[in-house]
Amino acid sequence: MAPMSAHLFTADEVAELLNLHVKTIRRYVRDGRLKARRIGKEYRIARADLDEFAGETRAPDTPVARTRHVIASSIVDVDVVSPQESHRITTMVMAALNSRKGEADFPRVDTIYYEEQAKLRITITATLVLTCELLRMINALLEDGRGGNL
Repeated sequence: MAPMSAHLFTADEVAELLNLHVKTIRRYVRDGRLKARRIGKEYRIARADLDEFAGETRAPDTPVARTRHVIASSIVDVDVVSPQESHRITTMVMAALNSRKGEADFPRVDTIYYEEQAKLRITITATLVLTCELLRMINALLEDGRGGNL
């Protein structure tokens, strides 16, 4: 017997699913060709019985294994930065990322230098841990005494 949590179809629902007349479904049930249970005055057909009748095999409903992935998006704007300093910072960030190639969580980092504003924009999309590491690295590169002068 099907568990109570299994979906039971009415003869009308089965007729619609199979594109048959409801009287045909009832005849199949009476003839024993389609298993059904009588509940009150109506037939109820379990999903498994319907699949068996239709010749379908369904994989059992198993939960999909999921792994949580947390991604952060950050924008870093650095002003009063020379083109050379911008290039140095960009090169160091990209070198750090290139050392991670082949890892499953390869991040995305984009940089843009606005020459007329002397501003570097770094956009980071990565895991929380890697985002923190990159932000610390950028901070260290800016604090090493070279930045801040044009």
